[in-house]
Amino acid sequence: MRRPRRDGVLFFELWAVLVLATLLRPCLAVAVGLEPRDLTNSSIPSPVSVAPTQNWDGIDGSWNSFALRVGDPSQFIRVFISTASQQTWAVHAEACLFNETDPQTNETVEAVDKDCYESRGGTFNMTTSTTWDEIGFYQLWTEKNLGLIGNGQYGYDTVGFGQPGEEGPTLKNTTVGTLVADNFWLGHFGVNAKPTNFSAFSDPSPSYMTYLFQQKYIPSLSFGYTAGAQYHFTSVLGSLTLGGYDSSRFIPNDLTFNFAPDNERDIVVGVVGITANSATKTNYNLLNRDSFTMYIDSTVAELWLPIEVCEMFEKAFGLIYDNTTHLYLVNDLLHQTLLAENASVTFSVGQKFSTNETVDITLPYAAFDQTAKPPFRGLQNSSAYFPIRRAQEENQFVLGRTFLQEAYLVVDWERQNFSLYQNSWVFGQSKKIVPIISPSLVGEVTPASTSSKHLSTGAIIGVAVGGAFVLAMAIFGAAWWIWRRRQKRRLEEVKAQYEEKAAAAAKAEPPSEKPPEDPPLSPVKDGEEQAGTKVFPKAELPAESADRSELSSDSKSGDPPSSNSYGMPSPVIEVDNTERQIFEMEGDMPTRQEAGGRQLSEKETLMVRERMYNGVDPTGPPDVSPIYEEPPRRMAPVSPSEVTMVNRRIPDVSPTTPRTPTDGALLEANDTFFQPPRAPRPEDTLLSPISPLDGSTDSSRRRFSYEF
Repeated sequence: MRRPRRDGVLFFELWAVLVLATLLRPCLAVAVGLEPRDLTNSSIPSPVSVAPTQNWDGIDGSWNSFALRVGDPSQFIRVFISTASQQTWAVHAEACLFNETDPQTNETVEAVDKDCYESRGGTFNMTTSTTWDEIGFYQLWTEKNLGLIGNGQYGYDTVGFGQPGEEGPTLKNTTVGTLVADNFWLGHFGVNAKPTNFSAFSDPSPSYMTYLFQQKYIPSLSFGYTAGAQYHFTSVLGSLTLGGYDSSRFIPNDLTFNFAPDNERDIVVGVVGITANSATKTNYNLLNRDSFTMYIDSTVAELWLPIEVCEMFEKAFGLIYDNTTHLYLVNDLLHQTLLAENASVTFSVGQKFSTNETVDITLPYAAFDQTAKPPFRGLQNSSAYFPIRRAQEENQFVLGRTFLQEAYLVVDWERQNFSLYQNSWVFGQSKKIVPIISPSLVGEVTPASTSSKHLSTGAIIGVAVGGAFVLAMAIFGAAWWIWRRRQKRRLEEVKAQYEEKAAAAAKAEPPSEKPPEDPPLSPVKDGEEQAGTKVFPKAELPAESADRSELSSDSKSGDPPSSNSYGMPSPVIEVDNTERQIFEMEGDMPTRQEAGGRQLSEKETLMVRERMYNGVDPTGPPDVSPIYEEPPRRMAPVSPSEVTMVNRRIPDVSPTTPRTPTDGALLEANDTFFQPPRAPRPEDTLLSPISPLDGSTDSSRRRFSYEF
């Protein structure tokens, strides 16, 4: 017996080892990433903590700003932080210019509005920057869903963090957009990591965050941010950490959110509950609809909520919607009432289809106690307002800076997840900056601290379970493949043995000399195939008659059987049989058929029968096709020789006269059915129909009748 080849088995074993190594590589990488390392030999940069200014800017409320240095020589501006943008925006110098008349020369000159300049956080004049590389004018696309649009003049220039004495990293050739529109009163610094595409997707412009990571200023594309709260203590400034987060600013939880699939709205949470509590209300439900998703976007100040939720806010707090400015303006009486109520609003957020866990973020009324200033939304005077807005569509549901006064946001752009925490208001805590290590660096070196942001225990367990499942499936597939090969080999061996036995049996048995029997021929063929070709023998029963063993009439059932002279039982003697022996079945006489409109004769019928049972005689008469289904009978045609005209006139027949058999005696000579009447003639008597008269005994006269 042949030994099976080992080539396929060796190949499979090598393949299984490679698959196993590939599957275990992520687990090994995670294990390596969790090991502590020596900080003295570290090549991973530390996170960058961006210092905020002491200013509270804005015309839609009071918000802590951050300082930037733009251009060369540097021009200092104050901006907000945008979690939705990847660009740096600065207010154009022309936004605060106005025309005035010089009293000395009496000429019109441009002057800078100092109040506008200070209110807008300073302006940027690209004509005085030696490093400005202009791109062109493009639309401000970040808040298009909210209807906040405008045009900006874009270019590449040098941008750095911090005021004099607090300078942070400075990068060249970063994307900068300048604006004049009032929709964005201050500029902003974008912490989103996606690139900017001006003309083609093949050559995008990297974001500031990407440049920081590529030039090894930060350990990963991540950040931690909270907007700050002016109403807590004397005021609590905002916090921005690039490449990590400040763990002293929030209360930790175990919930991690995954990015939404929409690239324009990725930091999305599901709102599953909104409740209000005050001196007069407890757990007042403000969510009178199904859960919905909201985008965390610090570019804007307000909370853009569904109309149904805004109406519940109106009932709970007595708010009045202003149709002119589309704001919830608060007068002095309502303001004092809300302060006395000291209400708070709690947002319960989670991520549907991912986990049932939720995080509660509670905002006191002080977080909603903001002041709107001209020219915000066309206001002529400053007014207190409640910073919520009516949103018409789901892509307008936004949690703005108002929400981030009480929430701390940590985003990891590379792992595509984020976390949301309730802010901690413990006074006097020191910063605890924790780095987030990039996944691309985990396999090279270990994190800077064991408390660094890494995969959670649940995530590690999930990876292990998934890897074990995949490995088990691979082992099962390999076992099945081996079993299949063995089964196939066994089948081949059995088949070979069977073929050998069949060959041996064929050699041992002599060939048969019996001539092959002719295949039986059908006695019935189609008319075209039988005509004049073959004559089959008569289909008769065999002539050997079966002898009927009948006892003689004088034998009795009780007599013992007789024996011959040798002592053997004698054969049974039958009485002479007088019955007629039947050698063939009596033939049936088929019903006479018709051919060509006439009935077949007895001879033709017998010929048809002969052809059906015994074939066709080539010397016989032409074929007559029998008709098995009897057609409807019709009258035989009348030959003209059988008609005798005795009178050319037809008797009077009325359409209403019933048809009855008539004879010649009823015909009249003066019939006018086909000809006009005329006088009787002598010859009419000679031409009258030959018909026996009433009471006549002459039977030699011929009878004739018309039939219609």
